[in-house]
Order: sequence, then structure tokens, then C-alpha cells
Amino acid sequence: MKISNFRFLFTVLVAFCVLHLASLVVFANAQEGVKKDRYAIGVILPLSGRFADFGEEALKGVLLAAEIFKSAEQRINAKEIPNSRIEIIIKDSMDNAVAASNAVRELAEDEGVAAIIGPLISITAFEAAKKAQELKIPIITLSQREGLPQIGDYVFRNFMTQSLQARLIARYAVNTLKLKRIAILYPDNPYGRGLAAPFKDEIKIHNANVLTEEVYSDGQTDFSREIRKLFKIKETEKKEGRRTIKTFEPTVSIDALYIPDYFDTVSLIVSHLAYFNIKGIKLLGSNGWNSKKLIEMSGKYVEDSVFVDGFFLDSQQHEVKTFTNRFYETYGIQPGILGAEAFDAASIILNLLKEGNLKREDIKRGLGKISNLKGAAGTTSFNAEGEALKELFILTIKNGEIVQLN
Repeated sequence: MKISNFRFLFTVLVAFCVLHLASLVVFANAQEGVKKDRYAIGVILPLSGRFADFGEEALKGVLLAAEIFKSAEQRINAKEIPNSRIEIIIKDSMDNAVAASNAVRELAEDEGVAAIIGPLISITAFEAAKKAQELKIPIITLSQREGLPQIGDYVFRNFMTQSLQARLIARYAVNTLKLKRIAILYPDNPYGRGLAAPFKDEIKIHNANVLTEEVYSDGQTDFSREIRKLFKIKETEKKEGRRTIKTFEPTVSIDALYIPDYFDTVSLIVSHLAYFNIKGIKLLGSNGWNSKKLIEMSGKYVEDSVFVDGFFLDSQQHEVKTFTNRFYETYGIQPGILGAEAFDAASIILNLLKEGNLKREDIKRGLGKISNLKGAAGTTSFNAEGEALKELFILTIKNGEIVQLN
């Protein structure tokens, strides 16, 4: 179902179509002719341009949280302030840092806006966070960009960072799987570098060894050279009639190989591993592995591999199942991590308002106290800097299915 024709239990004022979203206001408990207290949440997302699909998924998460909040007949706080309403005001950041900064300024000038959710993209999130800190309005960013919460005490992040996921899989490999001799094969791009570095650091912290690492070009399809170097492949040839048969033997003992890349490239790499007779090692991966397409493309070669993600659609955790079911019932599509993280961010702020945290300073203080909150994207706490400490989903592949380990 499209956002533009979804019927909330709120009165929804729509000033945009689905492809060109500009601003949306959701009202609770509106009664004509009665003066009302007003509390608003600002949302800044890329709703036009090349990142619009990501923005629309996050928007769906926010609006679903608002609809659930209202349909549960929850009030703004425990004292049930009469004649009050909550508004959700949405701004389009496009992929423009200036637009994002201006959106924060406009929302901050509205005294009724208690907090902001977004943006998603690194450059827009950075500028929006700086402006929010300057104007002292709490903001929960949904970006992986490192260092955002360090901008100031009004800036929070509710999203899985590269460092968070890399360090988790490293700890799990050493402490749970008892792997000690580890290699890394990663792409020479921001995603690969951003995961390989903290993974390597965490491995060393836990007294294991990164024996060797190799980097490959972004878009590369032949990994023979890198695999030969990683495993010091010994190649032998023998004649069988007119044919020359090559055999390969790794001469380095490695317990595990960490490949922080997406499923399409991973499928090529694991086929190379099979070709070079690499057996008996544990394959470790990143959130880019969390796709059924990896199983379709790689089959038995990725069986028993271990990887992590910030959202798992098939999780049996109550909060995740409830969210995924409601999201599908509402929109007719399955949610992803952006919808889940945005849903959680909106739910957190709505509940802080319900509990009586009505001023910006109250919201900031309340966010700082969030601890072990179970939501659509797992369990979340915020540290003293405003960084989300998330219990990510540890996943494996068993009998051709992705299943949760933790």
C-alpha cells in the first residue's frame, strides 16, 4: 500500500505525493474548535533523488510507529494531558547537505518540535547533526558515518556502524568459535576498508592472530592471485594421457577467512576457494551476506558460515516478529534494516513524550537513559556519547536456510 493512500487512525494531512514527498503531519486527538497543546517530531529523509527508495522505507517505519502508538490509545504522558496532539513533520533532505541543514533549522525554529529523526546519507547526516547541536535540538541519525555522536550531546545514532558489526563478528569468532588463526580478504572500497580495520583490531585485542590479509579491486571477478597468496597454494601437475591435471594444496594453516563484502562478490570468492581445494575453514562475513541470493548462488560452499546484521527478517524474537508482521500488513512488502531502525527511533521518542519528556532537554536526557530496549532491530542502548550499543543478529546458514544463532 502506498503511503499516500494509507489510512491511519491519525488525521493525516498530506502535502506531497509518494514520489515527491515534501512534508507530512500526523495529528493525535484533534478536535475542532479546541485549543490544543502541540508536540512534534521532525523527520529528515531523502524523499526525492537517487536515495528516495531508502528514504521511503525509513519513512514507512516512522509512520508505522506513529500509527501503532496512536492505535494503542497511548497519551502523551502518564498524566494524560488533555486536548494534546503529536505531529510528525517530514522534510526532504534529497542528497543535499545544505537542504538537510536548512531542514534542521526550520524544525528547530518550531518550538513544538521536540526531536528529529534522520537523515540517512553520510554528508547530509553530518551537516544535520552539526546544525542540531548548534541549535540544541535532539537528533537521532540513521547513518553509519563514523563520529556523528561525537559532534555533541544532542546528537544520537540509532544504526549499525561498520565498527560495531566488525568487532562483534571478531569477538564471536575468537571467544565462541575458538578460532585463533584468521585471514582477511576484503575489497578496496569504503565498505571493505571500514570493516577490515576494526575487525583486525578486535582480533588482536582478544589475543588471536590475523595471519595474513589481501585486498582486491572493487568490481574484481578473478581472485586467484589473492587466494594463492593468502593460503600459499602449492600447485602440482601430472600427466594423464594427453591431459595435464593440476592439483592445489594450501600450505598455510588458517582457521577462518573474513570476507566483508556483498553476496554477489562473495559467491565468486567461495567458488575460487573450492577450486583451490580450500577446505575446513570457517567463513566469516558482514551484513552483505544476509541475502537468500547468496545461498542460491553458492549453495554448499557457504554452509555453516557465520555473519552478522542489524536486522533479521525471520527472527523469532517477539518484537521483531510483531514489527515485520505489522509492516507487511500495512504496506504489502517486507521491511529492511532502514524501516526497522527508523521504527525503533520513532517509537523511542514517542514513548519519551508519553512519559512526560516534553522539552528538548528532557528528550536529550531521556535518550541518554535508554538501556537494553528491545525493538524491531534488536536490543538497543545508548552510551554516554549517544552511540547506539546494539545487540546485532549473529547468523549462519544451515541446510540452505539463514538462521539466527544468538
